[in-house]
Amino acid sequence: MILDAATLDRSQLPESFDVCVIGAGPAGITLARRLANAGATVALMEAGGFDITEESQDVYRGENVGRDYFELETARLRYFGGTSNHWGGWSRALDLYDFEPRPFHPMSGWPIAQLDLDPYRAEADRILDLPSATEAPDLPMKENEYIFRRFQFRFSAPTRFGEKYRDEIAASDRITLVLNANLVDLQLDGVLSRVTGAVFRNYDPADTGFTVAARAYALCCGGIENARLLLNFDSQMHEGLGNRTGMVGRCFCDHPHYVVGDVVLQTLLLEREFYSPFETFMLDAKCLNFGMRLEPGWIEPSDLPSLVGEQITDEEFAIHLRQRVRDSAVDLTATERTLLGSPSPQTASMRMAQEQQQNPESRVMLGDERDAFGLRRVRLDWRLTDLDIHTMRTAAKSFAAHLAEQQIGRARIRPWLLQDPPEFPLFPDEEVGGKHHMCTTRMSDDPKTGVVDADCKVHDLANLFIGGSSVFATTGHANPTYTITQLALRLGDHLTGWLKA
Repeated sequence: MILDAATLDRSQLPESFDVCVIGAGPAGITLARRLANAGATVALMEAGGFDITEESQDVYRGENVGRDYFELETARLRYFGGTSNHWGGWSRALDLYDFEPRPFHPMSGWPIAQLDLDPYRAEADRILDLPSATEAPDLPMKENEYIFRRFQFRFSAPTRFGEKYRDEIAASDRITLVLNANLVDLQLDGVLSRVTGAVFRNYDPADTGFTVAARAYALCCGGIENARLLLNFDSQMHEGLGNRTGMVGRCFCDHPHYVVGDVVLQTLLLEREFYSPFETFMLDAKCLNFGMRLEPGWIEPSDLPSLVGEQITDEEFAIHLRQRVRDSAVDLTATERTLLGSPSPQTASMRMAQEQQQNPESRVMLGDERDAFGLRRVRLDWRLTDLDIHTMRTAAKSFAAHLAEQQIGRARIRPWLLQDPPEFPLFPDEEVGGKHHMCTTRMSDDPKTGVVDADCKVHDLANLFIGGSSVFATTGHANPTYTITQLALRLGDHLTGWLKA
C-alpha cells in the first residue's frame, strides 16, 4: 500500500507496526522487503516523493568546513529509491581482511567477519541484478613479488530501487509506504531506554505532524543524514540519541578519489584495469587498502574506427598516439620520450580509490542554520590523516614500480602528491571522493568506539536499529552498495528473530 503524507487521512494508518523503517533507499527498501517476506508489518517512511523536488533536496543543504568536497545537496538524493537513483552500478564485496584489525590502524576491525555476510551474497546479487561472481574472478598477472592482484568489479544495470520495487511495495499487504513523510523526532519512554514513537511531518508548514508506533525502528537515511537526525533529537537526551559516548557523527569517511599518476604504455590498453594490494604488502608497508585503476587515454571512435580490427597497422597507431601524447603531456622524462619510439605507445592514468583511516576528528556535526522543519543543518568536517597520505603515496610509487618491472609502461607520479604536505587538487577539477558516506554510526562491540553493536542496534536503546553505510566499521576500497544490501538482509533476519523472541 502506498500513501502520501501530504493528503493522508491519518486514520488510515494502523495503530502500530512491527517495524518502522525510515528511509526508502537501498537499505530501507531491502530491509522492508525482507521483513515483509518473513511476515512482519512494516511502515516504510520516505521523506520525498516518487520524483526529485527542490523542497526535498533543500533539506540536504549543509556546510563544508573541512577539506574540499561536493555540495552536500548534490552528493545524495532525497526521494523514493534514495541515492540508488544516481548510483553508477559498481559492485564488489569487501575483502576478507577489511574486517580484521591491523596494528598500525587504530579502531580498525569489525565485530563481525566476512563470513557473517557471505550467506547474503546470492540474494544481494539478485536484488542488484548482478552477473554471477564467476564472471568476475581475479585475473592472472605477472610480478616478481606478491604485491598486487588484478580484480574486477561487477556492474549492475544499475538497479534503481524505486523503479524496480515500486509495484511490489504497492501490492504488498504488509508494507505501508508513506511518501513525503519527514522524520522530525524520535520519542523515548520515561527511562530513556527505548523508542515509543516516530514523529513525521509533510511539507506544509501548518502540519502539526503525526506519530507512527512500532515495536522496532530502523533508521536508514544515509551516512550523513543518520548522524544528523540522531544529533538533532535532543529534547530528551541533550547530547542526542545514541550519543552518550559522543561517537555519533564521528569517523566520517569517504573513499578519496584522485588521479595520482600519468603513464606511457608499451602495450595496448582497451579498457580499465583494476588492481588492489595483497594483505601481506599492506602489513609490510603499513598502508590501508586501495584500488588502483589504470584508465586508458580515451580515443574517439571517429579517430580510429578500426582500433580493434586488423585494418590499422602498428605504425599508423603509433604515429597517432605519439602525436596525442606530445599534445597532452608536459615535462616528459627521457624514459618516456624513449618509449614514444616503441611500436605502440599509449597514454593512461593511474586513479586511486582508497580506504580512509578511522579518525574521530573527521565528522558530521550540526550547524546553526535550520531546515524547513526546524532541525539544524549538517556541518561536515572531512579530514584525511598522515596514514591516508602515506597510503596514497605508497600505492602510487609501488604501482609505478610494477609497471616498469613488467615492461608495461612508465609512470610519472603527479607532483602535488610528492609535495609535503601534498597540495590536493580541488573539486570540481578533480573527483576528490566517491560520494560514499560511511562510518558515522560505526559498528563496534565497545560503545566508546561506536554507535551500534554487531546487530546494528544502537548501544543504549533497546529497539532502535540503523541500516546503511553509516554502520561500516571500516571502509575498504570497494563501493559500498553491495555491502549495504548484505547488511540490510542480515538486519532483516535479525529483526525477524527479535520480533519472534
